[in-house]
Amino acid sequence: MYHFARTPRWLAGHALAGTLLVIFLVAGFWQLSRHNEVRERNSVISEREDMRPLDADRFFEAVLDAGLTEELQYRSVALPVVRFDWHEAVLIRNRSLDGLPGCHLAVPAAATSSDSVEQFGVLVVAGWLPQRGCAIVGGDETESRELVNFRLTEPAEITGRIRTSQQRGLLGPADPAEGELTTLARVDVERISRQTTLDLVPVYVEVTSAARPGGSMIELNPDGRGISPVPLPTPELDAGPHLGYALQWFSFALVAIVGYPLVLRHQARRGESEQIADD
Repeated sequence: MYHFARTPRWLAGHALAGTLLVIFLVAGFWQLSRHNEVRERNSVISEREDMRPLDADRFFEAVLDAGLTEELQYRSVALPVVRFDWHEAVLIRNRSLDGLPGCHLAVPAAATSSDSVEQFGVLVVAGWLPQRGCAIVGGDETESRELVNFRLTEPAEITGRIRTSQQRGLLGPADPAEGELTTLARVDVERISRQTTLDLVPVYVEVTSAARPGGSMIELNPDGRGISPVPLPTPELDAGPHLGYALQWFSFALVAIVGYPLVLRHQARRGESEQIADD
């Protein structure tokens, strides 16, 4: 009845069906793992956002002495900054905000703690710039940079989110290992530290607010006076599409598991009917 299934053509069909089934299952479980990763990340963000901001002493102790960089991810920190090295600022390209293309503006900053007079280098992401602002900051014309209102041009106490340095995965653009870069594909603190005056700690800070030494707040949001970096919003806590994609891939696998045997059965009955007709 199923002798046809051992012919070369059908053996190739079995191999194709089995390969597709494996692909569907692997893709489904991968999407399921991504869904669980997003849920875990959202839980961590929500929990750490509610924590009291770290002061400079605890922050530098954690990143320099204890090396607890992962435990600091998404925590808030308050840092007294004595200097922003805007001449060493870099752009993190291909970053969008509300659907608009642009970049992130990152600047090395010298921060202090109450336990030491030593200045520590911290990479600060001042915010998002639209494409026009990215072109101006990344250009060679010094006069054009006056069109950008950098806001943080004086000593200040900044508050922001701690983020761990970004690394290239299996795919994605690679930044040159040598030379002085004005733009990068990601916030690679170690790579940026190679070209800065300050030795940067291995994490960076996304600014959410800033105050002058006297306590008055520095307005960070754009107000029409030039192009200003827009503070980055809190990461979205939605689960994303991964669970839906996982169910989609598993449904494809189910169709293959149920459908292919039905195809074989239909072909077998058809061959049986043709044999009876011939007889």
